[in-house]
Formats: sequence, structure tokens, C-alpha cells
Amino acid sequence: MTAKAYLGDIIGGSIMLRESRVIAALLLRQPDEAQWIDAIVNENALQKPSLHSAKRMASTLRKRLAPMGPAFWEQLLIVSDDLAKQMLLLATMCHSPVLTDFMATAFADARRMYRESLRNDDWHEFIVSRQRVIEGLDSYSESSIQKMGNNVFKILADVGYIESGRSRKLQNIYLMPELREWATRLDCQKAYDAMESAR
Repeated sequence: MTAKAYLGDIIGGSIMLRESRVIAALLLRQPDEAQWIDAIVNENALQKPSLHSAKRMASTLRKRLAPMGPAFWEQLLIVSDDLAKQMLLLATMCHSPVLTDFMATAFADARRMYRESLRNDDWHEFIVSRQRVIEGLDSYSESSIQKMGNNVFKILADVGYIESGRSRKLQNIYLMPELREWATRLDCQKAYDAMESAR
């Protein structure tokens, strides 16, 4: 696997629940490219202060959500916030295998060792270990790696695996039963297993 496929668009941001629902609703309208640009740029559907940030965020969320399909988008709009966040974590993990790997190894190890929190070094040590096997991963700058790590911690905080991106204190989390069904339906079992092992 190449670094690009492994990382997906993890550098693009965290869970972004409200914005993800906006993009899901837009995808359900099956817009062509002109309609997509009109919604994101002219209507400012994501309500962002700058055009650049709106386009970047829309691109990230589209890449994560588009492969999940219309049934997933529809449910995302009507389920509870807690389930929606878990669904978005699943979508992010399916698109960015690096997150699945991190949760299945470094995060699960922290649980097994009864540590109270994650360390900043957990992310860096994990990336160094993956650089040996993921082609091109060693070409990313330190600042990019750090930004990805910050996003990973923010994602874990958004869903409730850790208290916050700053404290990184481990928290217990209950995975909704519907999530297992989505993992099976979307062929994302590896991601779901990592979510289970890290909770």
C-alpha cells in the first residue's frame, strides 16, 4: 500500500459532524460538478469564513462519505449525534487505514497496559514503525505528521475515546449495535474490530 492510500485524507480534519451532515444531504441530491460548486462556493453551505477552507473541507468530507452510499447518508441525517459520530469514525477509518492501524495497535496497547492517557510519542512511534512498511510514508514532513496526529487525537476526542485532544485521557465508550451492521454492510470489519479493541 502506498502512503497516499494509507493516509487517505486524515490531514483534512476531524469528524465535523454538522458539516458532514450538510455534505451527506448534498450528496443525496446527486449534484453534478456545477451544482456542487454552486452549493459549496456560492451558497456557502458549510458556512465557512473563507472560500479556501470551505472547498478544502467539502473535498475531505466528500472523499470520506461518497463511498459509503445513499443509505448511509440518509441515516446520518436522522440518527442520534452519538451514533452519527461513530458512523463518521467508521467512514474515516475506511478511507484512512492509518487510523484503523493506530487504534488497533497503539491505542489498544494503551488500554491493555491500563494507562490513563495517550502520549504524544504514541503517534510518532507508531508512524516510525509504519514507515518501514508503507511506501513513501517517510517522505512526509514532520509538520505534516504532527498535524495528522493532532487530527487523530481530535477525532478520538470527538467520538469519546479520549477526554480531549489536549489531555488525551482514555475514556470508556459504548459502541452502538447499529455500527456493527454498517461495518458488515460496507465491508469495513477491520475498522470495526479496531474500534472494539480500543474501547
